[in-house]
Amino acid sequence: MSLLPDQALQLAPGYRLQWEEAQQMFVLLYPEGLVELNPSSAEILQVCDGANKLADIVQTLETKFETTGLENDIVNFLNIALDNGWLNQNA
Repeated sequence: MSLLPDQALQLAPGYRLQWEEAQQMFVLLYPEGLVELNPSSAEILQVCDGANKLADIVQTLETKFETTGLENDIVNFLNIALDNGWLNQNA
């Protein structure tokens, strides 16, 4: 699946983003297991709430981290997440 910039992104049904205290990291839980996330991936997934589109996600993260130029990295991760079925896109 390819990222459609004009559609909002959210976690796919059956997936849940959760902080794991014992591992000191965010994980993506699903019925068959879990995915350990690096901090950048977790930050991106936290703003995939079903309301934010690509531009919103980029703006939110660039503002939060007081930087620019994050769009390519965000797009690359979102495409991986979509290909893995972690995310859905909504019109």
